[in-house]
Amino acid sequence: MKPVNIFWYLYGVVAMALVLTLASLFFTIDYIEYQNDQEDFAYDLLEVLDFAKQPCQSTQLDSPCVQQYLMESGFEVSPDFYTVNAERLELWSTDSKTLQVYSYEHGFQAQLADQPSWWIRDDEEHLTEAFEDNDPLDMLYTAAVITSMLLVGIALFLYWPVRRLKHWLTQLQHATDALAQEDYSVRLSPLNITPLSELAQRFNRMAALIENNLEEKQLLSNAMAHELRTPLSRARLALALLQKQLPDDNTKALVNDLSRYIDELENVTDNSLQLVKLQNTAPQLTAIELHHWLEQKLALRQGQTSHIQWHSELPPITIKSDERLLTLIIDNLLNNAEQYATSQVSVRIHQEHQQTILEIQDDGPGIPEEQQPQALLPFSRLDHSRDRRSGGIGLGLALVNTACQRLNIQLEMNNCKTGLCVVLTFREV
Repeated sequence: MKPVNIFWYLYGVVAMALVLTLASLFFTIDYIEYQNDQEDFAYDLLEVLDFAKQPCQSTQLDSPCVQQYLMESGFEVSPDFYTVNAERLELWSTDSKTLQVYSYEHGFQAQLADQPSWWIRDDEEHLTEAFEDNDPLDMLYTAAVITSMLLVGIALFLYWPVRRLKHWLTQLQHATDALAQEDYSVRLSPLNITPLSELAQRFNRMAALIENNLEEKQLLSNAMAHELRTPLSRARLALALLQKQLPDDNTKALVNDLSRYIDELENVTDNSLQLVKLQNTAPQLTAIELHHWLEQKLALRQGQTSHIQWHSELPPITIKSDERLLTLIIDNLLNNAEQYATSQVSVRIHQEHQQTILEIQDDGPGIPEEQQPQALLPFSRLDHSRDRRSGGIGLGLALVNTACQRLNIQLEMNNCKTGLCVVLTFREV
């Protein structure tokens, strides 16, 4: 379902409520006027009969004198019931007379209880005047004009507050997008409308807390990585001195294992520092001929790996990117593809919808779909059966993911029939 503009939504709700209110109001007014007209008819008729009683010496409707008084007052007298489907309305009584009122076209007709053979109604001239005064078309026209004027007024009054609200919601949308892009310095401008002002304060407080926590985390990670370098260097120096004085092969093998463990610790330290730097470094964009750049990298790998066949489809495409970060991304992805491929790796670039897309596919085991988000987390190792010689330390894809976020590259992983396919979609930075 297509989203509705908030202005038109509010305007439509208010307009519908206004139309229903005015319709109810007009029906109510029309009903009240009808009741008043009925009451006026009954009281006027009874008043004329009382007034004619003295000069005519009678209130009998067959009296020409009484009929003359009624005619002069806008009534007609007849022994006929004028409307077949007339509705019985109400019974009116005085001390001397009881009057039963019925509907009649646009007016009323009545019968005296003591003279059931005679009927009194509004005369034609009175009915014509009443109909002209209460023309339904005139009422509809008047209602339409009043409704239109009110709707225009409501639209004018709603426009500015809704425009302000829409502008603030646009700011909120941009702020959430910025948070998704890991820009935690974003803040919302205050809006003196509750509960939106409270929402803005809580959003700003949340962003500030996230920013502070990340800064503390980055400082801690950076400090730990730097502090590890000194004892690791000393341990490597001590092992090098110890290797020269070892008397037997068993002790040498143990020292070699210790040396390998120190290499892994240094690898963790270097990658951790690199991850922290990625999160705090702005990209430096330059024009890169992606096809030549990839051809050079693949040419080096083809000469180093004999068991892997490298296939490429690299049409001429130039992009703007940070070569250092792009190197980090491609090298890690190619290393993973080469490490887990059975016999071949294919690299392909193409363009869709004015966006450059790079695909790296291997014929290895792939990554289960439910584990793919976990693979992008730091120090995540999905296959616990592998040791660290084959499984790595779990920072490669985390570095790739962070670098892609810095370059606004969309990273996707899909399991194909022949293995894992990593898709990079280059968007404007």
